[in-house]
Amino acid sequence: MDGPSGWFMKVPPPLHTVDPPGSPPPASILLEPYGYFSDRTNHTTARGLTRDGKNIVVTFWTATPPRASFFTLHSPDDTKCSAFADAPDAVCSDHHLLLLRIPICLEATQIYAINNHYFVYHAGGDGEQRLTPVPTPPGLTFAFPNSEVVVLRRRRRRDAFFLAALHRPTLCRQYTHEQFDLHLYSSETGEWSTKLMVSVDADDDDDSTSFRFSYASKAIVVGGELGTVGWVDLWHGILVCDILLDNPRLRFIPLPPPLVPRQLKGDPMFLRSIVVLEGYIKFFEMYNHTTGSASAQAAAAAGRTTALSNSPRSQWMLRLQPNLKQGTGTTRLTLKRLHAGYPALSLHDSDVVYIMHTPDPDEEDKALVIAVDMRNKALKGVADFGFGRPVGYGFTYLQTGISKHLSNCSSSSSYKITD
Repeated sequence: MDGPSGWFMKVPPPLHTVDPPGSPPPASILLEPYGYFSDRTNHTTARGLTRDGKNIVVTFWTATPPRASFFTLHSPDDTKCSAFADAPDAVCSDHHLLLLRIPICLEATQIYAINNHYFVYHAGGDGEQRLTPVPTPPGLTFAFPNSEVVVLRRRRRRDAFFLAALHRPTLCRQYTHEQFDLHLYSSETGEWSTKLMVSVDADDDDDSTSFRFSYASKAIVVGGELGTVGWVDLWHGILVCDILLDNPRLRFIPLPPPLVPRQLKGDPMFLRSIVVLEGYIKFFEMYNHTTGSASAQAAAAAGRTTALSNSPRSQWMLRLQPNLKQGTGTTRLTLKRLHAGYPALSLHDSDVVYIMHTPDPDEEDKALVIAVDMRNKALKGVADFGFGRPVGYGFTYLQTGISKHLSNCSSSSSYKITD
């Protein structure tokens, strides 16, 4: 839950550079996770009310990657933003839905669940976009880390959705490391439910040595008729759950071992990325040379995929190029003289990975996003990132496909809000 505060909230939004006229909306975007405070609006603007009746206005400003997209928030009832403890968060998304967390409280009290207001943004496409408020789970003391929460749309019911949070109460000694609470919210009932979950490996296989899960680095949506979602510990594995079943269970899928032996410590998001694309879970990793420069494996060596099944053990496959053999030196894509990290596999181009580069590590608010074509080992584009805010852990980007559901999403027109 550590995030921005104070001066961070006062940084103005960047100038929005639109795509060329007539360009189709981006199939997916790299969204800055923390919003900006601004009363600018466009055709993506949606309005909602907080629990205490405060008006909230949210607007998206999208750009084709590797350029970053962002969103803005404004409250006509609080033009000085004095009621906000932090900048709003974009937590997670699925299809045309995106979950936002807005801390409306005194500074440093946003760690408490009751002080956070959650909204699901519905992209309207050709219709009208809106914000749906979500109540706080009853009895919850501390707010969920964003990486533990996932939003799932209801198939064939465009306006309905689920929220799921897999949480291990760290202060409760009654829980073992295999046990979690699954908090599930249905927009149709407007209620939360909580169920104690035990991983399949620890329960059925009685093989506790194979189950390693420290914390969720991120959550993913697989979808399907059973509403499959997953919580990913990017060092160790994925806890998968079919949340639409009457009696959902957890399955553990171990991640493949590192391509280069190393200690699994630090922030895994700096070296690893995982997405769901075309029915497969895709996994990517980078590693650092001893020289200090960063090197990323090409798709032939590091782009691994697995298909989900009912078995807790899934097989990861290396995605080899047709004319390359595993283990040859030509399978490596080397990024020389770069301080590179935080890879992000593209959600719409299976051969592209976005990598953040900090030209000067001492300047924490300046970075570039590099788009790399792994199949052809070519640079596809470079764009600035940061815009006066720090970059790095927790301050990178949220990948989302909501952009293709936003109406007139690249419009540069803006106007003041009228009451």
